[in-house]
Amino acid sequence: MQRLTRVALFFFHDVRLFLRYISAGAIASLIEFLLFTSLYHVVGWPLLAANGTAFAVAVIACFVMQKNWTFRVQGESGRQLRLYLFMQVISGILNNLLMLGLVEQLGFFPPLAKILQIGLVFVWNFSICRLVIFSAHRH
Repeated sequence: MQRLTRVALFFFHDVRLFLRYISAGAIASLIEFLLFTSLYHVVGWPLLAANGTAFAVAVIACFVMQKNWTFRVQGESGRQLRLYLFMQVISGILNNLLMLGLVEQLGFFPPLAKILQIGLVFVWNFSICRLVIFSAHRH
């Protein structure tokens, strides 16, 4: 029970920080969706070009929001961006490995697996952002 309490405190110690983190991710997702839709359906870009461009813009937008609004940290932008992009690569790999493991190995219903995967990757991303990338104390 004590371990569960510590985990809950990690995520909800500063509820406003947690809500800003979620909001920045939601805004970045909206940017990605709207840009993809515009590039693909309106401008007529090829599928992967539109998707890749929208994803890249959303990742950068999310980084800027997380740095300046969510965690409100100054300086070290180059280091933070490199770490953030590395985290995103690991998140993409985790995303696919979790889906394969949950669906192919454990037989989960794919939409349920997707919900679990999103939750697990969210926990990973928030933890890495808070403890490493935008930490007030350098390790």
